[in-house]
Amino acid sequence: MLVLFSSAAPAQSVLTWHNDNSRTGQNLRETILTPANVNSTQFGKKFTRPLDGQTFAQPLYVPNVSIPGQGTHNVVYVATENDSVYAFDADGTPTRPLWRRDFTNSVQGITAVPCADIPACPVGPVAGITGTPVIGSASKTLYVVAFTKENGSYFQRLHALDITTGAEKFGGPVVIQASVQGTGAGSVGGTIAFDPLIQNQRPALLLAQGVV
Repeated sequence: MLVLFSSAAPAQSVLTWHNDNSRTGQNLRETILTPANVNSTQFGKKFTRPLDGQTFAQPLYVPNVSIPGQGTHNVVYVATENDSVYAFDADGTPTRPLWRRDFTNSVQGITAVPCADIPACPVGPVAGITGTPVIGSASKTLYVVAFTKENGSYFQRLHALDITTGAEKFGGPVVIQASVQGTGAGSVGGTIAFDPLIQNQRPALLLAQGVV
């Protein structure tokens, strides 16, 4: 469940975990919240919204987003462990999502990953999107990694979503694959390959100089 607290919608975008690439958590350009309006009568819970799973990722926020066919909205973006991304109006109207992307498909055998499959699972009952996404404001793109189980195999994919529609961009998604020379656990012929089941993307994504 998404719960929003505020006395007014913030004027500044929140595009990455803890507000900036240094992860300070600071908003040095705050113009709305003051000691006068952050009080028990004006500041508090605005509304709640149901989600399809737990949320470990930090919600992100972009003001004045033009949503095709729905006008302009201040938008909060929320990702869940059930492999969904939601775009909600941050001011509470409408109550339904402006758009939603679900990276699972039960008919095709694509689900979030049961926690029972993962050694020392840090979340539960399923793992899907755990790390906070990141938004590129110039390209209006939300980058997010979805973790899925597909007919017995495991995948982590980097998606690039249009923040106005949720549509996939740039020919994505991209399956995350990598290898490194080494002789440790899991090595084959002196090479250790990325294992999408156990090497999970827990830290927040970061966008720096056009690179995720």
